[in-house]
Amino acid sequence: MAKANEVKVAEKLADSLNDYTFSPAVMANYLVTHYPIYTQDRLMELVKYLIHYNSISMRSNWEAGKTSEGLLLADALNDMIEAKYGNINK
Repeated sequence: MAKANEVKVAEKLADSLNDYTFSPAVMANYLVTHYPIYTQDRLMELVKYLIHYNSISMRSNWEAGKTSEGLLLADALNDMIEAKYGNINK
């Protein structure tokens, strides 16, 4: 069975992120500079879900005695998003 497009993109992104030469700042600037608002809105939707699912992961990792700066940031950002917009899974 063929992989869903989302899985293919996620795997390609993960491979890029694991390359020490990858610059998130350069990628972010390129996407914002060269793509239309619709694409940027879809990207922000992805970021919102990444924050949400990382927040869930942080809570289970916290209980297991593990965490990271990124997971703590995601949890704090998720709290702010929920305070302003409500739960995204409604």
